[in-house]
Amino acid sequence: MGILRVTARPGAFTLAGAGVALAACALATVLAASLVVQDRAVARAIADLPPTQRAVQVTWVGASVAPGDRWAALDRQVRMATEPLGTQPPRGVMLYRETRLGNRLVRLGAVDGVSNVVKLSSGRAPRPCRPGRCEVAAIGPSGSSPAVPGLIATGRGSLRGDASAAFFAGAVPGGRLRIAEGVDRVSRLPELAYAFRTYGWIAPLRPGDVRAWDVDDFQARLDRSSTILQARSSRFGLKAPTVALADAGAKSRIAGRRLFLVGGQAVVMLLAFVLLAATRLRRGARAASRRLESFGARGWQIRLAALAEAAVVVLPATVLGWAFGAAAALALAESTHTPAGALVSRSVASLNAAAFALVIAATGTIVLYLGSRTRPIPIGGRELSVADVAGAGALVAVLVALAIGSTDAESLASSRGTGLVLLLLPGLIVLVAAVVLARLLQPALRICERFAARRSLSLKLALLSLARAPGTATVAVVFVSVSVGLAVFAATYRSTLLRNDADRAAFEVPLDYTVRRASGPASSTTTVGPEYAARFGAVPVVRRAGEAPSLERRGVTLLGIPASALPRLHWRDDFASIAPRDLSARIGRSPVSPRGARIPAGARELRLPVAVRGEPVHLSANIRAKQGGFLVLDLGEPPTGRRTFARARLPKAARGGLLVGLLVEFPRAVEDTAAHRATGTAPAFDVFRTGVLELGRPLTAGARIRPLAVDYREWVGAQGTRPAGAAGDSLSVRYLLTQEQTFRLRPRQPTDVAPIPVIASDSLARAAGRNGVLPLYVGTASVNVWVAATARRFPSVSGDFVVADRSRLETALNAAVPGSALADEAWVEGAPGLTERLARAAPVPVRITSRRAREAELLADPLARGSLLVLAAAAFVALALSLGGLALTVAVDLRDEAGELFDLETQGMGPAALRRQVRLRAGAVLLTGLAGGLVIGGALVLAVLKALAVSANSTEPVPPLVLAPDWRTLAVGCGLFVLLTLVEVGLLTRAAFREEGAMPTAEVA
Repeated sequence: MGILRVTARPGAFTLAGAGVALAACALATVLAASLVVQDRAVARAIADLPPTQRAVQVTWVGASVAPGDRWAALDRQVRMATEPLGTQPPRGVMLYRETRLGNRLVRLGAVDGVSNVVKLSSGRAPRPCRPGRCEVAAIGPSGSSPAVPGLIATGRGSLRGDASAAFFAGAVPGGRLRIAEGVDRVSRLPELAYAFRTYGWIAPLRPGDVRAWDVDDFQARLDRSSTILQARSSRFGLKAPTVALADAGAKSRIAGRRLFLVGGQAVVMLLAFVLLAATRLRRGARAASRRLESFGARGWQIRLAALAEAAVVVLPATVLGWAFGAAAALALAESTHTPAGALVSRSVASLNAAAFALVIAATGTIVLYLGSRTRPIPIGGRELSVADVAGAGALVAVLVALAIGSTDAESLASSRGTGLVLLLLPGLIVLVAAVVLARLLQPALRICERFAARRSLSLKLALLSLARAPGTATVAVVFVSVSVGLAVFAATYRSTLLRNDADRAAFEVPLDYTVRRASGPASSTTTVGPEYAARFGAVPVVRRAGEAPSLERRGVTLLGIPASALPRLHWRDDFASIAPRDLSARIGRSPVSPRGARIPAGARELRLPVAVRGEPVHLSANIRAKQGGFLVLDLGEPPTGRRTFARARLPKAARGGLLVGLLVEFPRAVEDTAAHRATGTAPAFDVFRTGVLELGRPLTAGARIRPLAVDYREWVGAQGTRPAGAAGDSLSVRYLLTQEQTFRLRPRQPTDVAPIPVIASDSLARAAGRNGVLPLYVGTASVNVWVAATARRFPSVSGDFVVADRSRLETALNAAVPGSALADEAWVEGAPGLTERLARAAPVPVRITSRRAREAELLADPLARGSLLVLAAAAFVALALSLGGLALTVAVDLRDEAGELFDLETQGMGPAALRRQVRLRAGAVLLTGLAGGLVIGGALVLAVLKALAVSANSTEPVPPLVLAPDWRTLAVGCGLFVLLTLVEVGLLTRAAFREEGAMPTAEVA
C-alpha cells in the first residue's frame, strides 16, 4: 500500500526524496572537500618552506678506506633505505674537511650535477675528475680564491639557494671552497684517501610528495629509514622538515574538521526541507491509515507500512545523493590536482563515509515518517510531542558539549571526535531553537489575530487560518527560521573571521608599519626609533626580554613607548578595562630626559683629571650619542700614586652627546687572570681591588679646552647613593672591585626617586602582590616598576609583559647599564606604499612589516580563503533553499485550502481579496520565520564562538575571536530576501482566483 501511494502521489514524496538526496550529496561533498583542503594546506606548507629546508637529507661523516665505507657501497644503502619515502631520487654531495694541498688550504667538495648547485658568473662548469686533472668551480668573488695545486678552476660562481647548495654553505667563508663534478670520482682521489669527509644525499620535497593523509605515515617511514641506516652504520644521520610537516598536518586537520560545520548546516537545512514536504503528506497518510484499518490491518502493521513507505523514498535518494557526492569528489580531485583514487577511497568511499550515509538514510526515514504521521501526546491537558522530547535531549547535549569540551586549535588537531561534534552541533542547536519556536508560535499567532481583528479582515483571516492549522504553519515557519538562521550564522561567522584577521594584523602591527633593526650590535650609536620619529612622526619603541626572579618568571617582555602615543594604537576594548587615554595618564603624562654633561659639538678629545691611590684600575666613560645610542670611551689605566689626565679621542658620534657615567674596572690583564681563576676547578680566593679614586671635572679639547658642566654632588654610585667625598668639581671615592661587581659612577636620574609606573599583564600584576612593586632584570640591568594599571593584552606582545613610558624605561635601564635599552623599533602611521620610503630612510638594516600587507597575507592563506568562501556559499544556499520552501508552502496552500477559500468567495470576498489573504498568510510566515531566523542565527554564532576557538587560517586566534556582525550585509541580505519572497509570492498567486470558483489554475501534487 505504501509503495502504491508513493507511486500515486509522487509530488511531495519527490520533494522529500530530493531533500534527502541533496543532504547526502552535501555531506559527501563536505567529506571530500575537507580532505582536499587538508591536502592543499600540506602542499602549501611544503611550498612555503625555505628551499634550503625543503628536502630529506642523509649524511655520513668519517674517514675510512674499508670497502663498506666507500661511496658506491654507502650510496646503494642510502637509496635502498630511502626509496620507500616516495621522494625524488637523492642527489649525491660530499665535502672534505679543510685540507692542505701544496701550500694552500682548501675545502674541496663534489656534487652529482654541479650546474644544479653552482651559479657560474664566469668560465664554464667543471667536467668530471680524471687522473691527473680535477676540474673545479671556485666559489666566491674574484681575487678571494687563490689557485690551488692539483685543482684546475674552470669557472667561478656562487651557490644557488636550494638544499643541495645549503650543504656547502658553511664552507663558503674564507674563499677556500672548490666544487667538482661527480662524488664517486672525487671520493677516490688518492691524495685524499685518508681525509675526513662528509657525504650527503639530498632529496628535494615537492608539494605532492607528502599528502595530507600521509603525513603521519611519512614520519613513520622516515623513522624506519633512519633506523635501517643507523643499524648499518652509526655515522649515518637523517634530517627532514618533520616539525613543519606536523604543524601543517595539524592546521589542515583543523581546517578540514571546521568544514563539518558547513556539512552540519547543509544536513539540517535539507532535513528541515524533508520535514516541510512530509507535513504535506499528513492528509494522505491519515486516509491511507483509514483504508488499511477498513481492511483489518492492525496498528503495528499500519505503522510498519508507513515506515517502509518512507524507506522506499529515502534509501534510493541517499544512494543517488551519495553518487552525486562521489562525482563532486572526482571533480574536486580534477580541479585541484589531487589523486582521484586516493581522495575518493579516503572520503566518500571510506568506512566512516558509509557510516555517515547510513545515518543520513536512517535520519531521513525517521523525519519523513514522523513528519507525515506523528501526532502530539496529551499529558495533563497539555500536549507533549516527540519533538519536545528530542529538543530537551538536544539541549542537554549542547550544554554538556559547551561545558566539558572545547574545540580550540589543539583539540581540533589532536582529537578525532571533534569532527563529529562540529557536524552535530548546528543540528542540535537548531533542534532546540525549532522546538522552542514551535511552542511559542501558536500563542503568538492568537495574540496577533486578536490585535488584527479591528484593523484588517484579510489579516485577521490569514492569521486565523494559520492558527487553525498549527502543524502546517509551524513547520513552514520553523523551516524558514532554520534556513534564515543558518544563513545569518554563516554570514556572521564569516564577518567575525574577517574581523579577526584584521585584528590580528593590527595586533602584530599596532600602527600601519613596524620597523625593526635587522642586525647590528646592541650598543650601536644609531637607533631606529628616534630617526623615524624625527622624519615620519613615528612612535619610537624600546623592546627588551627580561625576567622577574622574585616571581620565578622568565620571558617577561618590557615594552617602552611614549605614554602620549597609547591613544594612537589600534586598540580593542577587551584588551583592558580602561581606555588607552586613561592608561596613558597612569604611566606618565610628560616624558623625562636623561641627565648628563653635554659634550661640545666641536670637541675632539675627552680628558679626565684622575689620581689612583691603591691598586691599578681601568677607566671607561659612557657617552649617550645624539642619535640615541651609546658609546664606551676607553680612558685606559692611569698610573697610581700621582695625578694625571686619562684621555680618549671623541669619535664623531660622541660629539654633541652626553657624558652619562664613568666605569671603574679591573685592568684588562688582571681581568683575564681573574676570570681564569674563577672558572677553574680548584677552589680559589676571590680576586678584588681596593683603593681611592680622585676625580676632577672632565675637560674637552678641540678648538679650545672647555670644562664640562659636571657637579659631582649630583652623581651617585651604582646603588643610587651619593659618594661621601663629592664636591662640586671634584670627587674622592673609595673603591672595592670584584670580578662579579664593577664600580659605576653616574649623574642622578629622574627615575632614581621611585619605581617607574607600568601597565602589567593580569597574571604578573596578581603575582606582584598588594604594593605592586616588582624588580625586573634585563641582563645585568635592573629596574623597579610599580603596577599602575593592568591589561589582559597589549598590541605586539604575547605572554607576561610590562609597558612603561619609553623615556622612563629607557632612562632607568640605561642608568643601570648604559646601552641596555635602545629604541630599535618604530611604529609608523602612513598611507599604503610607504614601505620603500621607510627602507630608503633606514640608518641601519631594518625589517619593515606592513599591517595592510599582513592582513592581506592572512586572507590569502588557502585555509582562510577556503573557509570564508565556503561560509559565503552556505549563506547563499540557505537563503535560496528558504525561498524554495516558501514557494512550496504557498503552492500547497493554494491546493489544500481550496475549500476554505471557496467558502470565503461564496460569502462575497472577491479574487483580489482572496489573493491578498494568501499573500498576507505567506507574509506572516515570512516575517515570523525571519524573526526566528535572526534568533537562531545569533544562538548558533554565540555557541560556535564559545566552542570553536580557531582563526580563519586554523590557528589559535590572537587576539581571541569576538562577535563582529556585518550589520550592513545582514540588512541588505534580509531586505533582498524579503523582496524576492514578495515577488515570488506575487507571481505564484497572480494567476489564482481569476476563474469561477476558488480553485487555483494549477494543482501541486
